[in-house]
Formats: sequence, structure tokens, C-alpha cells
Amino acid sequence: MNPLLCTDVYKLGHLEQYKSGTDKVYSYLMARSAKKYPASVFFGLQYYLNKYLCHPIKKKHVKEFLKYRKMVLGSEASEWVKERLYKAADRGCFSLRIKAVPEGSKVPVRNALMTVTNTEPDAAWQVGFVESLLLKVWAPCTVATLSDKLYGMVSDFGRETCDDLSHIPFQVHDFGYRGVSSEETAAICGAAHLLKFLGTDTIPAVKFLHRHYDADETKPIGLSVPASEHSVMCSFGRENELDAFKHMLNLYPEGIVSIVSDTYDLWNVLTNFTSTLKDQILNRNGKVVFRPDSGVPELIINGNPDGTSEAEKMGVLRLLERTFGATTNQKGYRVLNSKVGCIYGDGMYYDRFVKTLGIMKENQYASSNLVVGVGGILLQQHNRDDLGFSFKATYTECNGEPQLIWKDPITDSGKKSHKGLLCTTFDGDGEWNTEDQVNWEREGQGMLKTVYEDGFMRGWRTLDEMRA
Repeated sequence: MNPLLCTDVYKLGHLEQYKSGTDKVYSYLMARSAKKYPASVFFGLQYYLNKYLCHPIKKKHVKEFLKYRKMVLGSEASEWVKERLYKAADRGCFSLRIKAVPEGSKVPVRNALMTVTNTEPDAAWQVGFVESLLLKVWAPCTVATLSDKLYGMVSDFGRETCDDLSHIPFQVHDFGYRGVSSEETAAICGAAHLLKFLGTDTIPAVKFLHRHYDADETKPIGLSVPASEHSVMCSFGRENELDAFKHMLNLYPEGIVSIVSDTYDLWNVLTNFTSTLKDQILNRNGKVVFRPDSGVPELIINGNPDGTSEAEKMGVLRLLERTFGATTNQKGYRVLNSKVGCIYGDGMYYDRFVKTLGIMKENQYASSNLVVGVGGILLQQHNRDDLGFSFKATYTECNGEPQLIWKDPITDSGKKSHKGLLCTTFDGDGEWNTEDQVNWEREGQGMLKTVYEDGFMRGWRTLDEMRA
């Protein structure tokens, strides 16, 4: 891995484009758009620092960089550029100081989340050079922010309809591994979900947190249960689908087991199969979770008044209650027999989930009766503009003379940047604020702490600390 190639093409020419004599550049990262979320959960920087910026820079990397630079731009780099690149190789690292708010923090938009400046005068070009790489934190930050929003929503429904909230960490399960574009995306975005929830089927996310965030393997990092898929059920043949259910129950005589139930006829499963298997299910030491996985979820789960059969009109929850029974909790909502449950794992985006839980509440069912699995919608269906992540320079020094700089396009006031040196503060009561145009002493205060300096990590953050 060549850290010098982890950038955009236009960065290749920026080394020589700064005003002559520029010996310091100071930039910051922020989420500047509140169109989808009022705040962002900051996560993922430690991984990019550890894997990429802590990777030694060697002369072979400079040679490779110069080769690709010529291939792409069609010209040789100047001697001035080569000199600065080889100085980085002589030092063996990026000469940068990076400060950031603690990972796991939920910070309102338009606050500085990270600042970057150079520690050597000849390395001023490196500040902008690493922008393209470090901006990639937008993805895990956005996933962590969505999961935080989901966690808050299911907690609200839980407080309204449930006697306790023990189900909440498992109510949104990550089904996203197959729905992302790369292994790295699966790992880092799957890990972002696990800041709030415990349910996941994305194994690389668990390894990621164990390796890059010192997750304690004696504590839950990410958890799941045995579960079937359609090919498993189909292998018994349509006429023998009941045998597939029996096989699953025999394989897993205790604990939670999830069985996909819509391979052919969901309503037949929830009427005839459940009646046949009722005694075996009730005598198990554990829970059988039925998984409908197609159709309109709010109607499948809660019942469709326009359905063509009694079972379809009743829906999953009523059918499970009819066979296995339910109790009424202290808040007046129905809770299915603890031996059975429901998970829905298809097309469950945020608004649909809210609608589904809302109908459950109207029907007097506790929200704890339903777990959802969310795939690419959770891990992949995002872009940098969701939170408007940007990386902007606000301060330079030229031959030692300070200069406050800023961006302020007349065509889009929302892209106006801060100015000068920055200090992000937190008052302990939930109020964050970013001061700009401060002096260096004030810049060294506040919530932005050094996490990287001259090739080495500082202040390693753990999963336990972020969850707390």
C-alpha cells in the first residue's frame, strides 16, 4: 500500500500551486448540512489514521507516485516537487498534526470535527493532500448517525409500549454485508452500526472493532443467531417444507433460532405449520423467530384489511398470538409468548419502520414484538452530501506571516467556511460550539485533541469508550 497514492489526481499538482513561501496550512473537517440530520456521530478516523497515515512512506513510494503522476498528467514533476516528496520519505511519514473530537461523539452540524496542520514548513502541501483520504470518514459517520437515529426512535416506541428496553440493542439487525460494494465498506460501516446496536450479521465489522478499536472480546461486540435461508428451505422440496421447519427445530433444540417463512406460503406456515409444531416450540428452551421477507411489511406484520384470506387480514402478530398466546404488559400492550417472535428483513427503511411500529401501537402490540433486519439501506445507501461533509483550509502562514482565509461562494451561502484557527467546545449539557479566529493558545483548548502526529497515533479510542 502506497499512502502517497491515496488521493485525487488534482492533488498531484497542488504541491507547487500554493503561494510561494507558504510554510503552514491549517484545515478542518465538518458536517455542514442539516437537511437529513441535525448532528453527526463522529466515527472512523482512527482506522484511516492507523491503516494509511501511520503506514511508513519510503523512497519506493515516491518513485511509484512520480510514475503514476506522469502517467495521469503526462508530464514530469518539477525538482521542487520531487525534493519535498523525498523529504517525506526521509522522515518516513506525513509531517502532520491531526486533532479531533472523541470518536463516538454526537456533534451538531457546522462544528469542526477535526483539524489538520503541518509540523514541518516544507510539508504544508500535505494538509490538503490527505483531504481525499480523510474525508472518507463521511461514510462511517453517516451510518453511525442513521443508527443513532434508529436507536432513538425504537427507544421512544419502547418507552411508550414496553415494560423494559432490554430488546432495544437487538431491534435493528445489520443485514448489510451483501449489500455493500467492498469488504472495507462492510467492515467500517458495519462497525459504525455497532456503536449503538448489538445485532449484526456482518462478521468483518466485529473483526474491525476488535482490531482497530480494541473491542473487548469478553464483552458483546456484535451478536446474531442461527438462521435459515430460502435455499435451505427449498432443499426439502415444496411438498416437504414442514420437514425443513422440523429439521431446524431438531438442529437447534434451545436458544433463539430464526426460520425464513415466506419461501412459498407464509400464511400456511403461520396457521397450519405453527399448529403442528406448537408443542415442540412451546417445549423448547428458547425462541423461534419467524421471518417473513417479502410484501409490504406494515401490512404483512399488522394485517391487511383488503387481504384475500383471513390469515392475510390478521397479519403475522395476530396469527402468532392466536396460536401461542400473548400477555398484556403494565402499559397495556400485547406481548407475544416468549417462545416465538418475528423479524422482518426486506426493504425496511426508516419511515416504513416508523409506520410499522405506529400501526403496532394502534393495534395495542408492544414494539418489542418486532425485530428488523436492514441491509444496503443501512450500510450503503448514503452519500457525502447527506451531512455535507467538507474539508476546508482556514489559515495559512507565508514566510511566517499568518493569514486568515475562508471560502464564501456568492452562489451558495451554505458552503461558507469558518475562518482562521478553530476551537470546538462542549459545555457538558449537550451544547457544542466552534469558535473561529482564535489564537494558538485557544486553539489548543477545547474538545479537539491530538490523535496523530508525525506518523504516530495519539490517544487511542476503544469501542467501550465510544459506546459510553
